[in-house]
Amino acid sequence: MEDLQLRDRNVLVTGASSGLGLEMARQLARDHHAHPILVARRRDKLEALAKELEGFGVRPKVIVADMTKPADVERTIAEATAEPLHAAILNAGVTYFGKTVEHPVEDIASLVATNVTSVIHLTQRLVPYLLERNEQGALMLVSSLASLQPMPFQAVYGGSKAFVTSYGVALAEELREHDISLTTFCPGGIATEMMDGAGLSTKYPKGHPMIMDVEDCAARALWAMRVRKVMHVPGVLNALAALGATIAPRQLVARLVANDYRGALPKDGAK
Repeated sequence: MEDLQLRDRNVLVTGASSGLGLEMARQLARDHHAHPILVARRRDKLEALAKELEGFGVRPKVIVADMTKPADVERTIAEATAEPLHAAILNAGVTYFGKTVEHPVEDIASLVATNVTSVIHLTQRLVPYLLERNEQGALMLVSSLASLQPMPFQAVYGGSKAFVTSYGVALAEELREHDISLTTFCPGGIATEMMDGAGLSTKYPKGHPMIMDVEDCAARALWAMRVRKVMHVPGVLNALAALGATIAPRQLVARLVANDYRGALPKDGAK
């Protein structure tokens, strides 16, 4: 299959209001002259981004939607496919860092709805759409390096991403003889709003060897989708960590991750 062509093509990006999603949308417009379809909950952020992207001579589209709500997901599909859609990047995701038994059940439900259920919903509807269009389209599921190893203190997040990776790689094999590709992208830590929100940026600040600049990570993600990689872990250190996680006993990996993360946990009683 030929490399994915993006120029003058409509590309859906969920989670586009910040972080990796925002930067991928920016690079789609600036570097590839694609027309990003921007999806997130925060209208003000999306509209500001759309105005910026118009400066690159493209036609961005804004869809305000909450990926925890099936009706919003279905509306996103309808609005995104109102004009021909060539590719989709399913990037929306949330995390939690802390003691797993203290993770509120209602927040767990929201995390699973965003990270897992909406990904299934969108993929199950967009794959038949792209197959019917028969134009060598592509999907990319944004997973995580956390999907490849046990993640103490991020147990639910890691488990949700483990599903995405397993699902994505399996479905890519089912689609291997068809004219669309499915890429699962598994970055490690990225210097984004998500890291700040999880309280991890103090221990793992921008410039840390294991923390990738968002611009670099976005470029690697788009490259992986364009060349139709089935799965891609960006960066040498991340690739080595992924390899180590497959070789070492899982209990040992869990112990190493826990020992590293304990220093970033909020002290008891701290806000």
